[in-house]
Amino acid sequence: MTARLAKRRLSIVAPVVLLLLPATALLMVFFIVPFGTLAVNSLFRFSRVDGIIHDLSLYNYERIWLDSRYQGIIASTLLQSVLASLSTLLIGYPVAYYISRAKARAKAVVIMMVLSPLLISVVVRSFGWVIVLGPDGLTTWLLSLIGLAGGNILHSPAAVIVGLTNVFLPFMVLSIATSLQAVNPQVPLAAASLGANPWRVLWHVVLPLSLPGVLSGLLIVFSLASSAFVTPALLGGARYMVLSTAIYEQTMILQNWPLGSALAVTLVVIVIAILTIQTRLIERGHFRAVFS
Repeated sequence: MTARLAKRRLSIVAPVVLLLLPATALLMVFFIVPFGTLAVNSLFRFSRVDGIIHDLSLYNYERIWLDSRYQGIIASTLLQSVLASLSTLLIGYPVAYYISRAKARAKAVVIMMVLSPLLISVVVRSFGWVIVLGPDGLTTWLLSLIGLAGGNILHSPAAVIVGLTNVFLPFMVLSIATSLQAVNPQVPLAAASLGANPWRVLWHVVLPLSLPGVLSGLLIVFSLASSAFVTPALLGGARYMVLSTAIYEQTMILQNWPLGSALAVTLVVIVIAILTIQTRLIERGHFRAVFS
């Protein structure tokens, strides 16, 4: 009886292991091993004279967390990620709501318009925003028409948020639209029949039911925005520094690979920690209490 039970369990577990093996191998080769290498390199020190000094220490992490410059860089990275997430949510939710309510032909057109930017490289789109937001760009011209001078926001945090919103908006729209599609249309109608006005139905019925898609979109956009490099580098200018640009500066320009590795490990750890906290709050239902 025991041998038969063990054989039955093996017949169930073996296909699962075989199905997970390719993904696990890719994860090991392209994430675990490189991240482990970064973690080890981050414990070394760097000297302009001797190069990399292979003595294990926490010097780089002490420098990152105790130096006011790197504290400001971490704060700028988190602020950039939060603002990009919120801006994509504010713009993407109405679009996703329209997609869930529109007819098939209109839905197809809107989805095509939302996804079309993904066919263009992030570098090309960022250079496009450089032209639009520059001193002689469309933004300056539009503001000059209403008598507002100085409409150039290029090389500023605002320009970075505009660019990131454009880059990551499709991810937010698709996440929310998928969640809204799963909402039973009879539920909002039932709330309206009980006397709730459209805004109350949206806030107390539709939005809570679409919350899984909203939170999924926020998690995706936050994680992508925190590690974005091209858009902050092009639209933020040389003085705008986040963790991704600081990593590039230390590794490719200053050749300080240990400090660059420590910055990369810090970025990964911060993102994983925040995503874990958000996931725990979602599981405990703390976000749902806001709409009750």
